[in-house]
Amino acid sequence: MRSGKLASLTLLGLLAAAAGSGAPAPRPAAYRLDTVTLGIRHRVFHEFVDLRKVRLKQRFQIGDTDYSATVVEFVPDFAMAMQNGRVFSRSPEPHNPAFKIVVRFKGRPQDTTWAMLKMPPHFTRRSLLAFKVARIDFVGRPPLVNADTSAAPSAAAEAPHGPGAARHSGPGGRSGPDSAAGATPPSAKSPER
Repeated sequence: MRSGKLASLTLLGLLAAAAGSGAPAPRPAAYRLDTVTLGIRHRVFHEFVDLRKVRLKQRFQIGDTDYSATVVEFVPDFAMAMQNGRVFSRSPEPHNPAFKIVVRFKGRPQDTTWAMLKMPPHFTRRSLLAFKVARIDFVGRPPLVNADTSAAPSAAAEAPHGPGAARHSGPGGRSGPDSAAGATPPSAKSPER
């Protein structure tokens, strides 16, 4: 019986030595975010669509309005603890990528929301804008592209409106997510791009 245990230990030792004798298997480089392309929609003006390609922590204008936003956080594998609402990443791989966005009106924070690649855009109780991830570009990795084309306007409808802009239109053909309270028609504003 002793020789059986010894043979088993010897075999395990040889297997461990063989497995550990070579260099460790190369680990793929971590996913480093380059840019995210966001499709933006309005709760009231359903024809409003804006598409922006932005970097983390970059503030960007939404349409020709007083709204701006900043992507403040990237969570590669989004999950939320139901007990306390804490958001965390289950892994460093982008299995369920999400972006935390702070929306500002005239420079003052108005709302915080999430944009996800695999979930439809959603409105919080107070939000007028909803965001959907259309594409995520990484450094040295292939991009992740949303298969759902409703996240972005059609290519035929795109028109350049400055860096990162693709298309936006609002009520009556006007641009921007006008709110009922104190909205200035976009045509009266000078674009800040």
